[in-house]
Amino acid sequence: MSMTFKEVDKYLQNLELKSYPIKEIFETIRSISSLQSEGIFADQWSDNYYDDLELLKHPETGEKISLLDCYVDITYQRLLRLKVLVDHLRAKGVDGEPLEYDKMCAGSIDIAIRPDGEIFVWDGFRRSLIALLKGIKYPSFSIFKHSKNDSIKKCRGRESFAFKKRNGDNEAMAKEELYKAGIFFSNPKDLETKDALSECKLDVLKTIPDAKQTLQGFAIFEKSLHSQLIGKEHLVTAARLFRNSWTKDSTVAGYAICGLATYIQLLATDSLTWSYNVTGFDKECDFLPLLKKYAENKPQTSLTGNRLSNMGVETVAFRFAANVFNLNTYEEQVELAKKLGFDQDGIGQMVKIERS
Repeated sequence: MSMTFKEVDKYLQNLELKSYPIKEIFETIRSISSLQSEGIFADQWSDNYYDDLELLKHPETGEKISLLDCYVDITYQRLLRLKVLVDHLRAKGVDGEPLEYDKMCAGSIDIAIRPDGEIFVWDGFRRSLIALLKGIKYPSFSIFKHSKNDSIKKCRGRESFAFKKRNGDNEAMAKEELYKAGIFFSNPKDLETKDALSECKLDVLKTIPDAKQTLQGFAIFEKSLHSQLIGKEHLVTAARLFRNSWTKDSTVAGYAICGLATYIQLLATDSLTWSYNVTGFDKECDFLPLLKKYAENKPQTSLTGNRLSNMGVETVAFRFAANVFNLNTYEEQVELAKKLGFDQDGIGQMVKIERS
């Protein structure tokens, strides 16, 4: 069955956090009709692309290992970006000709054999797909064999730890991907982040599957939480306000939730000379009616755009107070700007901009 690029990209974006046969993902990508017409997929297998002496054999059977028999555990893998994969397939060599599967560039694909005999590619998922799409099903592997007594959870944890250490240390992974990988070897920081996201009912890379909204701008959320800039309870309240106001939005901006939570925290800690009851629940929250009214006609971006340099969260916090929650007097705006940490120039800019 032929599929479009868009259909396959959506399929890849929505892979569940579980194990998949690499063959299934390979065949799905190979079904893209436009790429078939372009001729970037191999027409036949090159089973002898690597000499037998170049290949490590299966430690128990002594046979060559085929990628078609391998699996990938999406619980700790990075998001597979179809466009990036296709760009690799279209790459040209130093001679300007289409680049074949390059042994030097590809190196070895790292696999782990679990106690049940299933073989998992723990590092080299994309290279595995490129190899198959280039007609190579017997590439060079490095092999790790789990102990026969290891549980699946322990195997997954060990693989995800190695994956994060190898890929995270070179800063190639996005913070969201590092977080997701960290969950599966029980990294305390990442488990704390997951707990906060769960209470906020916000998803990141399908780690909170029952969430109704997705967090965009994970890095600032994580930084605010772990630098103890914002208490978790205030992020939860802010998320509740968003959920009950921008009810049709599938995403929540990281700067928006952190900005609102910052203002809520100042009120909750009596850091300002005024006060409100802020819970995010109907009939008992002073902010919810005002935010609902604002959200009827204005998007989140009206509060998050054009932030002052190095004061992004603070800029958004000020805008919530001034533009949504009717902080109108000059004296109150100056007081809030000072509490948020703006210097004199920043105070002048914020008060002038939001009052103009």
